[in-house]
Amino acid sequence: MNVTVEKRMDGWNVACDELIIPLWKGEEIAAAYPELDQRFDGGLAAMQAYKEFSGEAKTVAIVHTMGKLAAKKLIIAGMGNPESFDFVSARAAWGRAAKVSTTKGKEKLVAIDVRTKGSLELDRLAQAMTEAFGLASYHYEGYRQKPKREAEPLSTVQLLVGSDEEAATAMVGVMRGEALAQGTNLARTLVNEPGNYLTPTALKDAVVAVAERYGMEYEVLAKDKLEELGMGGVLSVAKGSAEEPFVVAVKYQGKENWEDVIGLIGKGVTFDTGGISIKPVAGMEDMKSDMGGAAAMIGALEAIGQLKPKANILTVIGCVENMPSSTAYKPGDVITTMSGRTVEIITTDAEGRLVLADCITYAKQKGVSCLLDAATLTGGIVVALGHYCSGVMTNNDALVGEVLDAAGQAGERLWQLPTFDEYRELNKSRFADLKNSGGRYGHGIIGGVFLQEFAEETPWAHLDIAGTAYSASANDMNPAGGTGVMVRTIAQFVMNRSQA
Repeated sequence: MNVTVEKRMDGWNVACDELIIPLWKGEEIAAAYPELDQRFDGGLAAMQAYKEFSGEAKTVAIVHTMGKLAAKKLIIAGMGNPESFDFVSARAAWGRAAKVSTTKGKEKLVAIDVRTKGSLELDRLAQAMTEAFGLASYHYEGYRQKPKREAEPLSTVQLLVGSDEEAATAMVGVMRGEALAQGTNLARTLVNEPGNYLTPTALKDAVVAVAERYGMEYEVLAKDKLEELGMGGVLSVAKGSAEEPFVVAVKYQGKENWEDVIGLIGKGVTFDTGGISIKPVAGMEDMKSDMGGAAAMIGALEAIGQLKPKANILTVIGCVENMPSSTAYKPGDVITTMSGRTVEIITTDAEGRLVLADCITYAKQKGVSCLLDAATLTGGIVVALGHYCSGVMTNNDALVGEVLDAAGQAGERLWQLPTFDEYRELNKSRFADLKNSGGRYGHGIIGGVFLQEFAEETPWAHLDIAGTAYSASANDMNPAGGTGVMVRTIAQFVMNRSQA
């Protein structure tokens, strides 16, 4: 999809498949668009009077123009209350309009009259609109013999503004929105891929592809190198699988000197059976999404490669599969991680924290100044927060404040959980330095503070996206399946750091 910005010359004579206009709650269309209503001989005002459309949120009306406009259809999108109109509500409203626009037909040109209300600035509005169309038009076909999709994706979305100055401002938002939408959609596709297609090797290749696309340096650590480095966490999880494990490190240098390095860590368990502590059959097919944290980091790298922030980043992703077999690691085993800490295995289904522990240690040894990890880590976070909000834990209030601010700007829901010392006590073992499961109660927090042991004094924040990385139902901008959650938050965090 291509998004352009054009100066509005005569918006009602734009030759396009669909012209979309916004309308706010309490707004009369005859007052907001008098010339447009005249083209319909007052018909639009009459339709509004008969309540065939309104400016209420979650309303979208389609009007066939019958030759009264150059556009074939007019779409009136309800924006809701102008007093509460912000980035999130704007993106949701335009996402609904995009869903209507892309439901039927061949490739189209869609023109949009760009107006805003309240405190939402033009560049942020243009970003919201671009993200909305980019995200809402996403489609994952999968591996059907005959494609199910009936409609082709949009070819061009044209934003119509009032002046050249506005066009330049809007274009800044468009470029930002395109990068974030493309990064999110890449993450969605990775999460949607079946485990027999997206193996640890294929996930490693996906990381490398992004690095090579944007000229980033990278290093692939194969099994022999993992053994040399003593990455017992990654290697133990991989023992039950025929698939080889990898750790991939990608270096993005946006500053002249390699300093103030942001460490981004992703859990890439391409399929999680639970290992010897095997999961129940019901819903196990969704465990192909257990690499959602790695997908978030890969998607963020895609966006960062396009946006080119002035920041330094080291991304470390562990790619592995957790399977039961005669060679698999077992409950009761004691393993040694790269940090030298030993871990008693209570359950082989608490594998992600073992992979992340080694990746965190590797990033620290490479000199990162802070750590941000993302993982579908615990079912406990789903119990605590459900499927609408991700959890964040930290050892540094200033860092988590930045992450929460970035989530607010990105329009992603994030909630902080505590990391009190009492929770850390629950991870102590009688036979090793730590155990990989501290019990059922507070499980989401216990998993997070396990990682805190490896972060040590390095400022660290942990994003648990187990409830949000994969969705069973669709909404305004997300189809069912992979959501690409936290791509935009992570990228926004990096962009904020680059401006500090």
